[in-house]
Amino acid sequence: MNSKANELPIVCPYCHRNLTVSLHCISIPCRYCNRYIDIKAVLSPPEEKKKPSRGDRRILCYKCGKEIFTNTKAQAVVCTYCYHHNDLSDHKIKALFGKIIETHGTLYLKKKGVIEISNIRVGNAVIQGKIHGDIYALGAVEILKHGEIHGKITCRTLIVKKGGIFNGSVQMINANPP
Repeated sequence: MNSKANELPIVCPYCHRNLTVSLHCISIPCRYCNRYIDIKAVLSPPEEKKKPSRGDRRILCYKCGKEIFTNTKAQAVVCTYCYHHNDLSDHKIKALFGKIIETHGTLYLKKKGVIEISNIRVGNAVIQGKIHGDIYALGAVEILKHGEIHGKITCRTLIVKKGGIFNGSVQMINANPP
């Protein structure tokens, strides 16, 4: 019987020298550094823990402005820099007074809906009702028939459909989406 067939070459995890061990060996001291080697651990090392993926949706934190990543299906994400809670969900609103709207999702203001807020920050906006205040959108603002915005709009794309009303100023932000 060939003794070479029953032997395995391994590398000592401590001194990194080459050794030959029996197939049936469980543990053995290294002949060079004299430290015990767990043969099973050397032959099948534990898998490294996978680092969590950084996600495939990129947003800018509303508080600190730094880039953060999350999953495309996430409804919210906490900024890893300033720990600000960033809402990612869509909002369908009939009326809102005095509360701040801040979401990376889409704001849908329903027909006959009214928003009176000084500052609205959203990903996109689809307006069928009336807004009295400023709106900042990372993407598009669409004013549909019966929709009205009275205030400043900052966005990448502004669409005013026939029957929509816009009274104020507009500032376009760069065309490269986040």
